[in-house]
Amino acid sequence: MGIAIQLPKNVGGFVLPRSGLASKSLVAPINTPGLIDPGYTGELMVPLMNYSKKVYTVTKNERVAQLVTISTGSITFEKVDELDISDRSEGGFGSTGKN
Repeated sequence: MGIAIQLPKNVGGFVLPRSGLASKSLVAPINTPGLIDPGYTGELMVPLMNYSKKVYTVTKNERVAQLVTISTGSITFEKVDELDISDRSEGGFGSTGKN
């Protein structure tokens, strides 16, 4: 048996790792951050990865992740013919490290 929640409209949830579990046991969620949108009301599941060679058993009521909620507000998109030019317009991944 797990847990299910219902987030308010315009609120999203990020499932994040717990630093103690990761640093002490090398166990952490695989999909981080995991996003929970307000329309999802099913059971929350946190897939874990064991990065150590030791067997790790999750116990009942153990805290393996944490939920941070954010207000998503309301935005609209506008179709345009071109975007503003910037120093990083076409840099792609790693472009902030270029001089």
